[in-house]
Amino acid sequence: MAALAVGGLLLLGMIGASGWGAVGLAAGARVPIHLGSAERAYWAPKGVGLVVWPAAGALCYGVLGGISASGMAADWVPGVRDVLVPAVMVVLLGFQVGALMLARQGHGEGTEADPPAARRDPPAARRDPPAAQREEPTGG
Repeated sequence: MAALAVGGLLLLGMIGASGWGAVGLAAGARVPIHLGSAERAYWAPKGVGLVVWPAAGALCYGVLGGISASGMAADWVPGVRDVLVPAVMVVLLGFQVGALMLARQGHGEGTEADPPAARRDPPAARRDPPAAQREEPTGG
């Protein structure tokens, strides 16, 4: 039961972080929604991004909390039942705070079709300058 209370407090923290984002982020800010890694993030408009993170937290809290408190978890090791919900909620809160920090720094100035990561030069272009910029070896 304490795990659900801690998970609920972390969910309130996620809601509070979105509240901070609503006040602290610029009107045109874009909030990344991570799809596995920073390179695979959807840069959502501010309003959408601030709602998606707590909604994901509420979904995980409800599903994992329900499973942990139900008879389905009766055979689980007690430590797993006690740690699962808070651990997942801490990870989600951490990702949300990271996303808000990226949004605050202005990394989401691209559009959904052209996020900032897509506008960067690929690594090969940085290592291999165009032929016009290459220095020809001088031989004697």
